[in-house]
Amino acid sequence: MSTHNAPPRIFVTTLAWLAPGGREALSTFRARAGGLFAKHDLRVERTLVGHGKGQLVGSNPHDVPDVLQVFSLPSLDAFSAYTKDPEYVRLASERDAGVARLTAIIGDVLPDDPSSASVSDVRRRLYAMAFVRFHPGGDAAMAEFNAQAQTLFARHGMHIERTFRVAKTVTPVGAPLADFAPERVVVFFVDDPSALRAYATDPEYTERAAARDRGLRAYDFFLGTEST
Repeated sequence: MSTHNAPPRIFVTTLAWLAPGGREALSTFRARAGGLFAKHDLRVERTLVGHGKGQLVGSNPHDVPDVLQVFSLPSLDAFSAYTKDPEYVRLASERDAGVARLTAIIGDVLPDDPSSASVSDVRRRLYAMAFVRFHPGGDAAMAEFNAQAQTLFARHGMHIERTFRVAKTVTPVGAPLADFAPERVVVFFVDDPSALRAYATDPEYTERAAARDRGLRAYDFFLGTEST
């Protein structure tokens, strides 16, 4: 995904639940939209196929999306120009015919985003996209956990790819999710899916996570793998 040295951009996380024929509609949209993306400097940062779900706090009552994606543009004005472009309007109408619900979460990268790089094969990683809401002061507790857990993360091949501060959540297609208003989106992964259990049962994780979790009102996540 984009580096810290790049100019500030806005990021859009999309969750898509597909109707019959939806995968073909998405593939057609992507194949035809290359010029449109280039025109508006839209960068597809990550595309995942959804496989499962979970939660740290809460119950995560939502169905697993079929496709989870993050893309970025230079600014909110650029995003507005993209969505109003006649070519986008035409292509999106064809794409949306294959989508039962499309939710978009718009925001920017957290200034102290504790992301870490990895040289692992992206096709072997197990990804998660988490949607977080806080009790008062809970955002500071999560930031402290992430800062202090870097050795823990390294021990198990856990990486935070990006953390987004949410400005707005919209559902342009279908019915909005009930009680879904995240304040943060966290994209993270493990290099080797088999390491996830060891990470979750590591005594250091258990000790550090307790303070973080007390500040969370909800922490739902969806699991996925890189789309090929």
